[in-house]
Amino acid sequence: MKIFITGDSHTRALKTGVELLVNQGEMPDDYQIDVQMSIGGDAMIKPYFVDKGDYVELIHAKHINSIKKLPFSDEQEGYDYHGICGLLHATRLWRVPNHWPNCTPFTPQGGQTPISTSLLRHAVLQEQMYNMQLIEFFKRIGIKVFVIEAPKPYKHNRTMARVNPEILSYVDNFYKNVMLEWLASKEIPVIKVPGECYDADGFMYEKFRHDNPLDGLHANNHFGALMIKEVIAFMESRV
Repeated sequence: MKIFITGDSHTRALKTGVELLVNQGEMPDDYQIDVQMSIGGDAMIKPYFVDKGDYVELIHAKHINSIKKLPFSDEQEGYDYHGICGLLHATRLWRVPNHWPNCTPFTPQGGQTPISTSLLRHAVLQEQMYNMQLIEFFKRIGIKVFVIEAPKPYKHNRTMARVNPEILSYVDNFYKNVMLEWLASKEIPVIKVPGECYDADGFMYEKFRHDNPLDGLHANNHFGALMIKEVIAFMESRV
């Protein structure tokens, strides 16, 4: 089974997760899982590819030297599945410190501006417009694709100092549920973050935090390895 995983910066944890499994002898012999970041998450909210009919050409200048087109194929042949990171990456909507101290999706208090679910939903779909177009492209040309969920919020994220954790967790879950609904409507499988990775309030356990103490968004290779195991389990269920 050949699998190619690409997308935003959360692919880095998946790449190191693959390396960890290989080094520990836990990667099945009949699996080849290649991971390569194609574009940063912030660039996904702008046009970053051109549909050429049977492939898309990536045009974002910052990442033009990495992957130039999708679907990706190596020197030998194509892949059985493509995995995409980015459609379940919610942090852009909750990590800006100046937004949520003054706004709330709950009952307003102390002069807060209420944010309706319809407005939140619109914001999610606007952010994901181009990623959704990419998924539609894959479906149109018959490429098997699945989507990988990004880590849930971490309590050490600096946004937490200024934002009610309940708001942050709510926005993250709301965002992902909007996208999960859309992906289900397109019959796109999703690899979700395992329950063992986060607490009852929806926050990631610290043991999965990135090695860089200043990084409040990304996960480490142990999380990446767990997610790759989830990918393998998904593939086994398809046999």
